[in-house]
Amino acid sequence: MTPSELKHYLVHSGTTNGLANAVANGVICWLLIKNKGDVTWWGHSNFGGDLLATAFILPFIVALIVIPLQRSKRRKGKLSSPDAKALPSHLNWVLHMPKNLWARASLFGLIGTVAIAGPTLLALFLVGTTTFTPLQYALFKGLWAGLLAAILVCPMITLALVDELLVDELEQEPAPQ
Repeated sequence: MTPSELKHYLVHSGTTNGLANAVANGVICWLLIKNKGDVTWWGHSNFGGDLLATAFILPFIVALIVIPLQRSKRRKGKLSSPDAKALPSHLNWVLHMPKNLWARASLFGLIGTVAIAGPTLLALFLVGTTTFTPLQYALFKGLWAGLLAAILVCPMITLALVDELLVDELEQEPAPQ
């Protein structure tokens, strides 16, 4: 896969995954909170805990689906592995991910929580957001979850396509003599 083919595939996949997750999360959120009153930072109907939970669970589940699906496409010849040089520099970190699917999914969940939910909650705090109406929150959460999925699906796909290029830390160390 050439660099331009990889870029096109990642943009297309990120866009479709992001849109699907935006719609699904927005609709589910609306159905769950539409009759519960305002959504506050903490409490019965809250956005603090909800964003933290979603930031872990959504990437965790998406990774468990996307990585095996993309590996299968690669094994069946529907996609080819890119050369390590074809990887965009901002995705080179995936070469150091663990090989275990559950560990990968967990790491993507942690990345979502720390790198996306944390800054989102900080930004909401800094702009003085204290409450959302149910409709406001459903729209916000849908867009936010869509962006979360779109951002993280690209490294997930890249990881699945470059499995055989992964750097195994144990293989890099010289054998004891």
